[in-house]
Parts: sequence; C-alpha cells; structure tokens
Amino acid sequence: MSEIISLEDILKQLYAISGILIDVYDLEGHSVARYPDTGAYFCSLVTRNSQGCERCGRDNREAFATVREEHKVHIYRCHMGLYEAVFPLYHYGRLAGYMMTGQMLEKREGAAEEVMQKARQMNLGSEEEIAEGVKKLVRIDLEEIGAFVTMCRVCADYIANHHQFPVTATGTAKEIIRYLEEHYREDITLEGLCRWFGYSKTRLNQLFREYTGTSVYRYLMGVRLTNACRSLRNSEKSIYSVAVENGFSNQNYFSRQFKKYIGCTPGEYRRNQEREGGQKA
Repeated sequence: MSEIISLEDILKQLYAISGILIDVYDLEGHSVARYPDTGAYFCSLVTRNSQGCERCGRDNREAFATVREEHKVHIYRCHMGLYEAVFPLYHYGRLAGYMMTGQMLEKREGAAEEVMQKARQMNLGSEEEIAEGVKKLVRIDLEEIGAFVTMCRVCADYIANHHQFPVTATGTAKEIIRYLEEHYREDITLEGLCRWFGYSKTRLNQLFREYTGTSVYRYLMGVRLTNACRSLRNSEKSIYSVAVENGFSNQNYFSRQFKKYIGCTPGEYRRNQEREGGQKA
C-alpha cells in the first residue's frame, strides 16, 4: 500500500513549484490548512485595512457560492485585480470543502500599475509599501494559469480522497439552509436536495433536524411563508402572484398552507395588516 502524502506536504510541494499560496477551507469557510502561513505581503496590506478585509471576505464567500452552484473550479479576479482559483473538494461525491490558490498578478503591460492604483485609492500603505507588495506578487500569464489549475485539480482530487473532512450536522445544515434561502422561489424537492448534497433522504433530514430541530420541508415552508407575508404587507400584488413568486405551485395550495401555519387566509392577513397600519397612522 502506498504511503499517503500529508496535506501539509501537498501544499508545500505546490508552493515550491509555483510560489503561489494554497489554502484549504471547510464548508463553513474556515481555513483548515494553508501554506505558507503568512500569505502574501501585499495581501497583508489589504487585510489590515477594514474595507479591504471586508472585500476579501466577500470575494471568498462569493467564490465558494459559485463553486457550490457550478460544481467546478472557479477562476476569477479579486477586488484588487489579482487572479485566484477555488477548487471543490469532493469526498465520495459530496462537497466536503474548498481549495483556494492565489494571489496571481497577470503578466500584462500595465497590470501592476492597475493594482498599485487600486491600493493607492484604498490608502493601503505608503508608496514604498505598495510597490514592495506588488513586486513580491507571483506573475503569471493566462496560459500558465491554465496549466497550474490542471495541476491543482489533480492535487485537489487527492486531498479530497485521502484526507477526511469531518461531516457535522452544523456544517451540512448551514449549507442546506443557505441553499433553501437562495432558491426557495424554485421547485425544490427532497430528492433534488439529496442529489445536490450527496445524501440519502434519511441522512439529510437527520443532519438537518439535529441542527434546526425541524424537518427540511417545514423549514422551507417557513422561508416561503415569511417572504409571502412580507409581499402581502408591502406590495399590492395579487394573491396568485405572491404565491407563485414564493415557490407555491398554485394559489389554492398556497392559501391552504398559509391558513395552516399563519392561522388565516392570505386575504385576511393582508386586510388585518392594512387595518393595523391605519390605526398606527
């Protein structure tokens, strides 16, 4: 049996070949391994700035969301104009985490000056600090990025197959909740969720209930009805439009579920809200 290469050694070897930072995250976006530990000097200038740090976090979250939706490597330019790539880590067909590489400056005339200008506008440091940070960035052309991505994809597959990421009710449930809150307007089925997250119906509901105390179905119904109530209060849309826009197949089904969980029909709810609003005025 061949010896399993440690996660740290994989990241070290990738860095030795490319000079590019490699970071491994769990499903909740927490870093579980990184090499080198310190990261790029330029990025330290960015993250010590509150606006820059917030933008970096947003870039990461959006990149992870794209990988979850597209199920493939995502290559993009961050808010500072540097190339980064995020790879999905699958374990037995289930998304278990992410591997991120960055930050790469394109080998293009004017690219360095564009990044420096962004840094100046954000007041990331002195001219000397900014120049030093950009100077230390790894420069790479688009063809080299493609080759590096291919190499990283192989390593990502190895990491996912040989390094177990813990499956927790919290992490899985949060992913399901995020999906439901982003897609509640669509036709969501338990079978579809099981295919998306790679679990059986029993296991998916078990993990979800451990974290939320309720079933996937009831949680989804709550999300849809909460948004439907908001529409009834704040718009003049027809009951039919409110139903369809919030994921209900028809108005009759919407009205039955609304009365079951809210205690009145959608029309009664709207009239009650209008009366309360008039009294407050």
